[in-house]
Amino acid sequence: MNKQNLLRRQFVSSSLTAGVAIARLPYFSLQLKKLATFFLLLIAANLGWCGKIIYPWRATTAIVKSGESFEVWFDAGAGQSVSSAILQEPLHNVSVSIAIKTGRWEYDAASDNTYNTKITLEVPRSAPAGRYDVVLVTSSGRIVSPAAVKVIKEYKTSYYILHFSDVHAFQHGYETTLSRLSTIVDIANIINPELVFNTGDNLYRPTEDRMNQLFAGNAKLGTKGLNSLNAATFTVAGNHDIDFDHVPNRGFYQEKADWWNKWWGLQAYSFSYGGGRFMVINNGWEGFDPAQQIAAAGSWLQASSAGNFRLGAAHIRNHEMAAFDRVANLDLVLVGHNHHIADQNPSLLTNKPIQYIANSVRDHMEFNLFRVDGKTGTYTPVSGPTAQVVYVENPEDANSAASYRPKLTLSFSHANDGSFATNEATIVNKFGFPIEGAKVRFVMPLGSLYSVSQGQVEQSFNGTSVQVVDVLVKLESNSTNIVIISPQK
Repeated sequence: MNKQNLLRRQFVSSSLTAGVAIARLPYFSLQLKKLATFFLLLIAANLGWCGKIIYPWRATTAIVKSGESFEVWFDAGAGQSVSSAILQEPLHNVSVSIAIKTGRWEYDAASDNTYNTKITLEVPRSAPAGRYDVVLVTSSGRIVSPAAVKVIKEYKTSYYILHFSDVHAFQHGYETTLSRLSTIVDIANIINPELVFNTGDNLYRPTEDRMNQLFAGNAKLGTKGLNSLNAATFTVAGNHDIDFDHVPNRGFYQEKADWWNKWWGLQAYSFSYGGGRFMVINNGWEGFDPAQQIAAAGSWLQASSAGNFRLGAAHIRNHEMAAFDRVANLDLVLVGHNHHIADQNPSLLTNKPIQYIANSVRDHMEFNLFRVDGKTGTYTPVSGPTAQVVYVENPEDANSAASYRPKLTLSFSHANDGSFATNEATIVNKFGFPIEGAKVRFVMPLGSLYSVSQGQVEQSFNGTSVQVVDVLVKLESNSTNIVIISPQK
C-alpha cells in the first residue's frame, strides 16, 4: 500500500473516531490537519446527502425533443419514493409521465459514488421549447434541479456554440467577475446559442451561498447566473476547482472527485445534439489521469455512432488531449486555463488546428463564439479566426460594472410582463458581424393572436397567466432593429 493510500485510510479511520488518532501521528503537520478537516466535512456532507438529483444537475443540462424522453439519476434516501415529476419554468409548468427503475449505478469512477433510482421522464409533444427546472415529487417533499433540461422542438441545422472560461468567482481582488458573467448571460440570451460551455476554474471555496450566486444570480446586486442562460449549459472542472484550504494540489483524487460531485455533479459526461457528439473530461487536476473518462467517452461514441461533428471540452490545452483525440477524432476542442493567449487561436492538436482557448472572464471581457452547420458537421468562428468576441464597447472599464456598455442590447418600450397588449422591442447590435436567429421573448396578455412587424414567430403558447411569443430576428452587423408586437386585427 502506497503512503497516500495509507494516509487516506488513517485519516478516514481517525475521522470516524473524532480525529483522535490523527493527532497522535508523529509526522503530523498543518497540511495533514487541513486534510483531516476536509475528510470530516466530506463525511458529514455524505451522511446528510439523501434525496439528491445526480443528473441533470449543475454541471450538465439534459437536452430532449418534445415527445421524447430523458433520464434523471436520483439518489433516494432511505424509504424515499418518487410519485411524479414536472418540468417548471417561471411562466408555466409541464406535467410528464415517469417510469422508475431501482438498482445501484456508479456515476463517477474516481469517487465510486453511486445512485439508486433511475427515472425516465417522457416529455409531451405539446411541451413548449425552453430550459426547465426538473421537479421530483417524493414522499419527503419536492426535490428540484434548477434549469436542468432544455426542451427543443427540433435539432437546428445551424446553431451557435458560446464558450467562456475561468470566471474565478469570489477570488479576492476580482470583485466584478459575477457582473461580467451576468453581462455574458444577457448577451447570450439574445444571440440564442443552443449550447454554452464553461471550461473551468469556476468558483473559489464553495458554500451554498456562493454556489447560489454563481448559478441563480444575486437579486440584490442585479446579477444573473448560469441557470439564467436559455441555452443548455455545460461546466468543466478546472485546476482551481478543488478545496485548496484542505487538500494539496496533487493526489487524493477520490476525495477531490467526491468534492466535485457534492458541489457540481458529474465531472465527465457525453451527449448528442443532432449529428453533433459532445464529450467533456476533467484534465484540470494536477497529476490526475483522465484515461478512464477518455475510454468512457470512446465507448459512448461507439454506442451512439460517430456523428458528423465531434467536440471535446476540458480545462487545459494539450494536457491529455492527444489521447482524447485518438479515441474521439475531435473536430473542435474548447479549453481555458491560459488566461491571455486566445489571440493565438486555434492551436494544433495532433496536427489539426482545432484547439480554442477562451481568455479568462476574470481578466478579460470576452467570450468565444462558433456557428455549426449541422448538415455538414463543419463550424466557423463567428468573429474571425480566433473566435474571440469582446462583448462591451469599453473593456477598459472592466472593474466598474455600472459602466459596462454591452455591444448587444435588448429593451422594451413597455414592461414585458403581460400587462400590455402591444409592445416594442429594440435590439441594438454593435458587433461587427451579423447574428442569425436572435431571440426576443414577448410576454403578452392571454386571449389574443399576435403578429409581429419583423422576424419569425418561433413559438407561441399560453403560460399560467400570460401568453408567451418567441420571435427570431436576423440582425445585421452594427444595426438597430425594432420589433413591434400587437394583436391581429
